[in-house]
Amino acid sequence: MIAKPRKIPIHIDKLEALLRRIPAHHPKRPHIEADLAKRKAGYKGESTLDYHLSFLPPKEYIILHDLRLQSGEYFFQIDTLILTPTYILIIEVKHLYGTLSFEPEFQQLVRTTPDAEDTFPDPIIQVQKQASQLRQFIKKHKLPDIPVETLVVITNSQSRISLSDSTTYTRKHVIRDTVLVKRIEKLSERYTTLILDPKLLKKITRLLKNSHMPSTFEPLEFYRIELDQLLGGVHCPKCDALPMRRLHGKWLCPSCYYQSKLAHINSLVDYVLLVSDTITNREACEFLKIAKDTARRMLKSLKTVETGTTKDKKFELVIDNLVKSIKKEDI
Repeated sequence: MIAKPRKIPIHIDKLEALLRRIPAHHPKRPHIEADLAKRKAGYKGESTLDYHLSFLPPKEYIILHDLRLQSGEYFFQIDTLILTPTYILIIEVKHLYGTLSFEPEFQQLVRTTPDAEDTFPDPIIQVQKQASQLRQFIKKHKLPDIPVETLVVITNSQSRISLSDSTTYTRKHVIRDTVLVKRIEKLSERYTTLILDPKLLKKITRLLKNSHMPSTFEPLEFYRIELDQLLGGVHCPKCDALPMRRLHGKWLCPSCYYQSKLAHINSLVDYVLLVSDTITNREACEFLKIAKDTARRMLKSLKTVETGTTKDKKFELVIDNLVKSIKKEDI
């Protein structure tokens, strides 16, 4: 059973919005594009894992994706956690391309491609640290002591795994996604002592979900980009071109000629992702490059929560509600 499904990380949405809004020759653009590519590769790898996990009997395994939990003063991130009555499995996903050389003696992973050689922290140590932090989390909440196993799963079929002299150590902890189900079945054969009854399973599942704390990421602050550096206007939902033209109550893209009545809502989503989840009429005028009356009418039509007086009125923007408005009205 999937208790916490995997979603597209908000980091990806925010980076895509930022790339839509900064000039083509902005000096930070290559850096942002590289970060987005890494994020997308990671998400692709994690999504690839879901196919293999779908072969597990849903009544025997509880799966939670993308958990961020607190342990002491710090937070720790888990790609995928599998909860069973007899043990817990933490999976760290790697979707790296190239030759992957695991060097546990130096606590590093070296990735070699035709263009470069890159060094990463040893993912085996990373996931084992997550296991240690999870044990502390379990102890803090006075739950039964349960075995916690770890795996590093390589999901890129184009990669080649190279082992150092510590072959046995690495083979125990690193596998390809194609053998994940078999490895899980072996763990289930190994751990047979019932520790979590159905009531406790529900309790710990609920606790893990409620304890999840999404990470915060403010792209303008992170990349030190000022708001006035962003390109204004309503972007085309089809080709991302800026700005669309307002003609006879519709938006028209001058690049691909796509027409939409609600393209401005997509741009308000950009505003939430990059700037704030509240907006004034003046801020909407500046960001969307539209007249005051048009902005007021558009914001009112969203039927969103309004706060403040007439002079400094703010409109609350909720991404899920904005997306629903687009799907419902712009079919």
